[in-house]
Amino acid sequence: MAAQTIAGGTGSGAVVTRHLVVGDVSHQYSVTPDPVAPLLVAELTTEPGGATRAMEFLRRPETASSTVSVIGAAGQAGTVTLGRVPVELWASFGVTPEFEAQLRGALEAAGSQELSGVDLSALAPLMLLRTHRGAERPFTEVLMCGRVRSLGTLFVRVARFAHAAESGIAELVSGALELSASLQDNVRIEGNAYTSYEKGIEIEQKVNVYDEVSIWSLTQSLWSAVENGEFNGFITDPGYELTRWHFIQHNFEVTAPASEVGHIAFQETPSGTYQLKLKRFAEDALRREEIVYKGIDIPGADFSGYLRREYPDIEFRRLPSLTRTRFDINVQSVITGNYFGIETDEVLVLDPRGPKLRQVEMEYLETRWHEGMDPSTIDDDMNRLTELVEEHLAKRGIAAERTFYSKLSFLKDCVRRSDQDVLGV
Repeated sequence: MAAQTIAGGTGSGAVVTRHLVVGDVSHQYSVTPDPVAPLLVAELTTEPGGATRAMEFLRRPETASSTVSVIGAAGQAGTVTLGRVPVELWASFGVTPEFEAQLRGALEAAGSQELSGVDLSALAPLMLLRTHRGAERPFTEVLMCGRVRSLGTLFVRVARFAHAAESGIAELVSGALELSASLQDNVRIEGNAYTSYEKGIEIEQKVNVYDEVSIWSLTQSLWSAVENGEFNGFITDPGYELTRWHFIQHNFEVTAPASEVGHIAFQETPSGTYQLKLKRFAEDALRREEIVYKGIDIPGADFSGYLRREYPDIEFRRLPSLTRTRFDINVQSVITGNYFGIETDEVLVLDPRGPKLRQVEMEYLETRWHEGMDPSTIDDDMNRLTELVEEHLAKRGIAAERTFYSKLSFLKDCVRRSDQDVLGV
């Protein structure tokens, strides 16, 4: 078929049929093709509604199918039914033995020799096709394989094309293959998968947690909620779901000039050097300018001397040092491809009597390259993710408040309270 891309559209179809395509890896990578390798096209569960997807993540149970089309190397297609109970096709890194046995049995019963001599263990997950047949103008989204993990397989939309309502599966696969090279090096090379819409800008919403609660326990419950589908439209990042952090941080407030006002923090590293974070902002807000420098050597931990040498035009004051422990749940929107951290923090001032700060931060990190990218989706995604976190905290009976309250404001408040204590106020 003469496949053509179509612009725009969020998908208004009443139903989406989905097909998982498994075949020779040469369809995605520049390797010598297997001349006899077929394409296996498994029909998955139908999805109600008509929403499009920037990504889909299929765990093993979600690859189950009872109807499979086999498209031979010459393009001929045949469809067989495996049985009443769907069989899981893919597990970790290969076709499941159960699926292969049932598929070969069904073909043999139909008198077909299509897979005779074919090694199914050499096949790879290639594409997920999402066909919107109820739309005014039927179309199919082409999602190419973007990541293979033992947990499951991630597919990323690289194109979409319009077609006749009666188009069969062989025709749809042919059209998808014509477009499969779109964005290929952002999909088949994992290091090229992401971009940032607003480079040099930290975009972060915070929720202050006021109750005495373990941030590890809170992280566990939030993670479980995302995994159980309670954060509709968001999934954890396959293979990088949770990260843990700890910092010892030395802090300075930049008070002048107005263009430089903000926060400079020196974070200790195991190598003995420091990571410097420079944030420019006049008031706490959703967006703040942020610059990070790594591998800075500061003999004697003379931070003030370093600032006087390297930033002679600024005025600053020392603030208390702190420890910061942070557990991050890394999540992605399957609708927009935007990537966020749900970051649970506990900050302790380096003073046994000092106050502490607990927060859950929602931070925009980056966006996975895909067809139909839209930078305007960040704020809506951020708001929705924050609402989901707030709902989760409320269900657990945890007192919390949405805010932009920064670590700088917290440290300034610590100094203010300390000064008042000295004065007996």
